[in-house]
Amino acid sequence: MDREQPGEADQYEQFLRLFTRDQLRVMAYIRSLIHDYAAANDVFQETSLVLWRRFESYDRELEFLPWALGIARNQVRKHWRSISRDRHVFSYELISELSEEALGLAGEIGPRQRALEECVGLLSGRQRDLIHRFYGENQSATSIAQVWNRSVYAVYKALKVMRRSLLECVESRLAGENP
Repeated sequence: MDREQPGEADQYEQFLRLFTRDQLRVMAYIRSLIHDYAAANDVFQETSLVLWRRFESYDRELEFLPWALGIARNQVRKHWRSISRDRHVFSYELISELSEEALGLAGEIGPRQRALEECVGLLSGRQRDLIHRFYGENQSATSIAQVWNRSVYAVYKALKVMRRSLLECVESRLAGENP
């Protein structure tokens, strides 16, 4: 039976601690450049593997997120090169430009995400359930309407009202105000 090298468990734990802290940002970055849900998930999985394989060479003096996003950018480029024969695919130059823009926005995700989580916490249980069903579980408005014995229109209306109030709440929190 193979035994772990001394320090290997510590390295694994350190990787998991850093990766779990930033994985949503890495996924958001990838999804901002790849809109096909399945393809984005595939690129995220490949990025996760590459991050772990290269973690030994990661300079612990530097921030993890920029390093991880650099690897994600390379994986996105690899994905775009693999499908570049499709005439409906953007040019490499445009993808590079979009990638740089998304990297610049990555720093904004943390505070915005925290504000959103706080604002969602202010919603009623039923409103949080609706958000979880629609966005978390990807249930259709039709299936939610059936479960709740409401019209599809009522579900969409409730989502619209909540999106607007969440947007206002997040913006006020980011501006330093309390909603």
